[in-house]
Amino acid sequence: MAKELITIKGTKKGLVFYFNTKEGTFEEIYKTLMDKFQEANGFFNEGKFIINEDNDLSEDQIKTIEETFYRHGMQRVKLDPETSPENAAFSETEETEVYRATGDTVLISKSLRSGQKIYVQGHAVIRGDVNPGAQVIATGSIIVMGTFRGIAHAGVQGDDQAFVMAFKLRPTQIAIADKISRAPEIQEEAQYPEIAFIAENQIIVEPYQTSKRKAANF
Repeated sequence: MAKELITIKGTKKGLVFYFNTKEGTFEEIYKTLMDKFQEANGFFNEGKFIINEDNDLSEDQIKTIEETFYRHGMQRVKLDPETSPENAAFSETEETEVYRATGDTVLISKSLRSGQKIYVQGHAVIRGDVNPGAQVIATGSIIVMGTFRGIAHAGVQGDDQAFVMAFKLRPTQIAIADKISRAPEIQEEAQYPEIAFIAENQIIVEPYQTSKRKAANF
């Protein structure tokens, strides 16, 4: 099994980066970080990052990593010493609509236009379309009862069992837990619902009707 040198966990405050200095050298970790930025194709841009302090990196090495984040437009989040990254409070801004599930699921009965961003604590069901430039972030799974053409991040707090499903799944980018997949340049217009989930350490997309991964436990 390949060594997992970098683990990324989404939290309400930002993305927490865990660096496995026990399994790899700084050079290996830094190369892995650069590969993740290349694979992300802009997904991290203007995001917020937190460096987990449980590592053996030197001050100079941390500074090198921070400078890499800054070059990609990211901002560092500084937490209160008594606050763990996982429990950091989510910053509610005018740009982000925050929904908290009273049960497990939030139903949002509207379409999302470009520039809108929603954060759902729980599963998100959107009765409408998600247009290009809109973002849906959820701690659970995401189901869109329409066309999804925006950015999706399901399982943002590390739930790798989360999935993204839509009647027409045409996202610019999908992230599930710490895995990221961008849309191919040419997409066929499937006329059936599709589901995206993690299998064999990567995100795959299948027709929902024939997929082994069903949303029955949603």
